[in-house]
Amino acid sequence: MDSVPAILAALLMTAVGCVAPQRTFTPPADPATLDDSAFLHYLAAVPTVTVAEGARAVLLLTGPTANQPNYDAQYDRLRRLNAVRDEWKLTPDQTLDHGTLAFMLTAVCETPRGVNERLAAWTGLGDRRYAQKTCIDRGLLPYRLPHDPVTGGELVSALRKAETLALRPPLSAP
Repeated sequence: MDSVPAILAALLMTAVGCVAPQRTFTPPADPATLDDSAFLHYLAAVPTVTVAEGARAVLLLTGPTANQPNYDAQYDRLRRLNAVRDEWKLTPDQTLDHGTLAFMLTAVCETPRGVNERLAAWTGLGDRRYAQKTCIDRGLLPYRLPHDPVTGGELVSALRKAETLALRPPLSAP
């Protein structure tokens, strides 16, 4: 009987720890109405990034987002770039995590993939975790857990680093 309170406490701690963080920040203006430059300035100030904001931000690496005026068009473009998966069931107001951002960045930037990352992408098991490892190794993202929420500053920094990485000439083989 002494173990029942311990089990209940463990279950409660597990349930509380597994809840995805929800953003309580209310933006002063609708970010969808901002042009790309103002959108980046807006992103730098947000405490956590939503999936919709992250999708638009990552698509900025491919060019202006005026051609994709809403979330559905942006998500469809990411799907065509193989930067998101339907089985993740992402919603626009969901908090973006580091693993999902890393997967988007590696797909859009077309970073070379190792054997483990290719297998994970093929099977869907650990795909975001291995993408995050690639982003950490290339200096795009700081070390965090894959399910940690992305802050606006981290996203803007990752975009700048990804843009710099894309401008570098490929490494030549020795």
